[in-house]
Amino acid sequence: MENSVKPKRGNKALTWTLRVLLFLVALFFLIFSFDVFGEPGRSTWEIIQGFLVHNIFTLILLIILYFAWKWEQIGGALLLLVGLAMVLFFGGPLHIMCHTWLMISLPVILGLLFLCNFYFIKSKN
Repeated sequence: MENSVKPKRGNKALTWTLRVLLFLVALFFLIFSFDVFGEPGRSTWEIIQGFLVHNIFTLILLIILYFAWKWEQIGGALLLLVGLAMVLFFGGPLHIMCHTWLMISLPVILGLLFLCNFYFIKSKN
């Protein structure tokens, strides 16, 4: 039986950098969820619900990080889809404020970099 070795794709250092950056972007979005703790008069259950709702996008990014860790091209494509979904969620490209474009561009840029690393950058191995 012939032992087939899957060829390595992309630059290993760039792959790790993109993984860390995606984790940091997820943490960036996590920071926005802490505003639920500063609202007076809310019950503990309401605070927990608000915290979970605010972290849906963070959980989606962490799930995508899992896929990007195993299959870089799938993770990149999912990040592009998340960027498109965010544009639609915020009401389309004509209704999006300047600071929202920054939030949308982070996953899109990372998705493009994941895909470019997988398809266009040669491995040093």
